Amino acid sequence: MAYNVFGNPITNSTLEGMPEYNGKTITRTDRAHVALNMKNAADKDVNARQYVENLKTRWGTGVSTLCLLYNATGDTVTFVTSHDWHGHIGPAPYPTEIANGQWGGFLHVKTSGAATGSSAAVVYHGKNGAGDGCDWMASWSNPWDRNLYDNRAYTEIREAGHFPNVWGVISDKLNSSGLQDTDKWNGCLSSVTTGSDTSPIYEGIFTLEGAGA
Repeated sequence: MAYNVFGNPITNSTLEGMPEYNGKTITRTDRAHVALNMKNAADKDVNARQYVENLKTRWGTGVSTLCLLYNATGDTVTFVTSHDWHGHIGPAPYPTEIANGQWGGFLHVKTSGAATGSSAAVVYHGKNGAGDGCDWMASWSNPWDRNLYDNRAYTEIREAGHFPNVWGVISDKLNSSGLQDTDKWNGCLSSVTTGSDTSPIYEGIFTLEGAGA
């Protein structure tokens, strides 16, 4: 398991060991449902948070965003791209893959010596309940001048390959958002939240419609 993801993947084998799935045909939505229910199992959420806090300690003082993404889509999601409006990725990379039932963690930081904050987006590719490809986008704005602006979070889900051509539009939507946001598209769900301080915890959850039932 990569060092920047946390928790055991939740697969068909996981569900086959649970009485409620005995003899049942297991679906992607079933795996997503169990992943949502086990979001904080075995301290994986605590371990992920400790990881990003350690990254922050390594990096030092200044505006930064401690990012945690949880995958409850029923299958692995894979890194597609990222986009920086202000700042850059910190001392460790974005997770390449986040398995179903895992947290991924990373730190995004301001540019050293610049009076700018941490504002960026990341895109992961996965599938909806029917197996169609979808891209989950999570974005955040953590400004340097907090007298004028508070932090913001914005998310969207669209077809594969959508986001690299629309960063200007996403920036406008992010700047009009608040501390939390949700999106629903083509059977997929995404929710993001951020704190209101100079180095907040930013949390995103990717899942499917029906998984929370």
